Amino acid sequence: MIRSLSLLLSMMPGIAFAASGEGDTTLTLNAELRVRSEWRDGYRLSSTSEAEGALTTVQRNRIGISGSWNRLSFKAEFQDVRNYGQPGGNTQGNAGAAEAWGAYRFSPSLSVKVGRQMVDFDGGRVIGAANWANPGRFLDGIRLDRKGKSSRTSILYTWDELAETSRFIAHHEWRFDRHRLSLFSFDQKSNTEFQAFTTGLTGYWALGDQGSIRTETHLQWQEGAGSGHLIACEAQRKGKDGGVWKIGGDLLSDSRSGQAFQPLLGTNHKFYGWMDHFYVGASTDGLTDLRLTRQFPIYAKRLQGGATLHHFRTYGGDALLGNELDLWLTGQEKEGIRWFAGWSLFDPTTTHIDRQGHLPIESSGDAAEHLQQWGWVSIQINPSIVLR
Repeated sequence: MIRSLSLLLSMMPGIAFAASGEGDTTLTLNAELRVRSEWRDGYRLSSTSEAEGALTTVQRNRIGISGSWNRLSFKAEFQDVRNYGQPGGNTQGNAGAAEAWGAYRFSPSLSVKVGRQMVDFDGGRVIGAANWANPGRFLDGIRLDRKGKSSRTSILYTWDELAETSRFIAHHEWRFDRHRLSLFSFDQKSNTEFQAFTTGLTGYWALGDQGSIRTETHLQWQEGAGSGHLIACEAQRKGKDGGVWKIGGDLLSDSRSGQAFQPLLGTNHKFYGWMDHFYVGASTDGLTDLRLTRQFPIYAKRLQGGATLHHFRTYGGDALLGNELDLWLTGQEKEGIRWFAGWSLFDPTTTHIDRQGHLPIESSGDAAEHLQQWGWVSIQINPSIVLR
């Protein structure tokens, strides 16, 4: 029986089986296949007009097993990440555990989880799972969750022995009517990474049936280096046709104002442009990000489109860093099969290129005249079959 299941899984890259027995006993086998081809010409770091773009393909395969029995539950998922298109046809790969945890439910409102797990709070601006990235982000530690009638509290302690980093995170969320308010604190201690204490307040306010406003305020202290802050606000409006307009902005402090705010475990690709020039490609010392997003249905729920325009300046808006346009299409062929396509354009200034610091000063002007680009197409297969 086990050999038959293994053979079936090897023939079908994305499949999930669930078997239920007596009571609340469940067992699920799951898998994922995701392939993405990319054209990179100035992705993450600005390039000059003489630099050649690169075409590469990345692939992520995941296979795992999860289940529950009475008050116990677990998940063990492994992933293999491959990067194709290297010189000479070589392939770079990295295999390891994605999630590997066990959990125990003391009561309907109290549970504990131990092991490698995915962590995401408040949309991932400071603490996110970054699952869009090929390897994702997983933390090793212990998590305690308590659910109330209109609130939820989570306390985590995580550690990374290789990076000599430990983290203590506490998060509490209140829900009232259609509004949400959350408070968190995040203490990161490390011998190799940025070390700071961060706390924040996030609010989500519904405006009728179609609108909403989201606000975030975060403060950060680094020992002996003063304090930094992040302030964000975004308004959203949904039309009758299903289309969505979003307008918002982020303000992250720089070293001149006290301390440069660092998102630490933030999903920066999501908030600061898909070209990943800020907080990913190179360290960023303060940022003002103004953005406008339009999402719209093209064909029912099977095909969606969208665009985001970013206007980046230094902290306080003193100098222009660049403008970015992100365009995308998403489609769903059938249940469990989705595809994505996008193109990003970034027009940098010499101020931004000099801040990144990877090019000689005499090359800044040429790079500023060169339109940075990143295009990609991706397919993700996650079908599911439930057996009872």
